[in-house]
Amino acid sequence: MAPRGNKVTVDLDAQIVDRVRTELGAGEQSDAAVVERALNAYLLGLLLDDTQTGAGLSDDGAERLADGELHVARRERAQA
Repeated sequence: MAPRGNKVTVDLDAQIVDRVRTELGAGEQSDAAVVERALNAYLLGLLLDDTQTGAGLSDDGAERLADGELHVARRERAQA
């Protein structure tokens, strides 16, 4: 596992990256940015599922909580 903040190199099928780019509407973004967005979306989905299950939240409540956490993570990243 790479230390936090270090870059990791992976080999991916170009067609998969292009499909993800299309699904995300990521047009001209780099492959790395597309893959990072896809992984973040996946992890956010897991967080949403876990949070909703553990807290007994409604779909709307879980989405509001996840959205708030996403904004916190973005602010922390911008400040780093």
